[in-house]
Amino acid sequence: MSGLESLPDAPTVAQIVIAATGESPDDLRIVDRGVTAVGWRVEAAGGPYCVLVALPRPEAGTEQAEIGPQFEARAALLAALGERDERCPTVIATSSLAGVPERLRRWPWMVTNWMRGEPLADGSAMTAELAREVGELLAHLHAIPVDGYGLLVDADGPLRGVSDDPGGALTSRWGPDLWPFDGRPLAAHPLVQAAPELVLAVAGLREQLLAYAKAGAGALCHTDLNPGHIWVEDGHLAGLIDFGDAAVLPPSIDIASFAYSYGWPAAEALLEGYT
Repeated sequence: MSGLESLPDAPTVAQIVIAATGESPDDLRIVDRGVTAVGWRVEAAGGPYCVLVALPRPEAGTEQAEIGPQFEARAALLAALGERDERCPTVIATSSLAGVPERLRRWPWMVTNWMRGEPLADGSAMTAELAREVGELLAHLHAIPVDGYGLLVDADGPLRGVSDDPGGALTSRWGPDLWPFDGRPLAAHPLVQAAPELVLAVAGLREQLLAYAKAGAGALCHTDLNPGHIWVEDGHLAGLIDFGDAAVLPPSIDIASFAYSYGWPAAEALLEGYT
């Protein structure tokens, strides 16, 4: 895995767990690698635990150079959500914890409990009952007070997005080359160049999309409700994980994200729980 050579090794991750929990790990292993972080599962007396360690950022000017792991923002988000709904990870510590040895602050990291259950197998495993339970959790997430728009500012203080402009919310989450918010003509978009038949279907949506972004409604959204992030136990929602792409956006973004993965009938069931 590219970039892992500059990340902490297993003994160092064990030291992170000791600093965060006071427990010595019995076993630990890498379980996943995302865009901004690598995840470890750690077995210990009070565990298991999840340790997320930030990947090195690419050089300035390269793709993803400005995107970080948002661990401090995630910790604040999960604390606020946990007060409303326990079906989310509990943050135990981040690398900013007082008393953490300086040698362990080289990498931003976060330690949480390991979510109960298992990730949803695939989109076909989504049931109406489970969708309603996801809707309940989303309603609690969207109710968290937040300022600004877009990806969260990774700093102490109230939760807020990086942009003061509703239109900037979408580009902060999905990148500057997002039509029609990047100002380029649709014909210049790489996807349209590869599939020009999309022009007729998409071109008429330009004004609607711009108006949607400027509507001003903002809520704290998860934005990536794929099956790997929805964990289940005995057919019920055990928890929602991976808030690394959480952003202040129109709340319908999460409804659309859910419908994209599971279909509109499931989204209708989700809305029953949401309301």
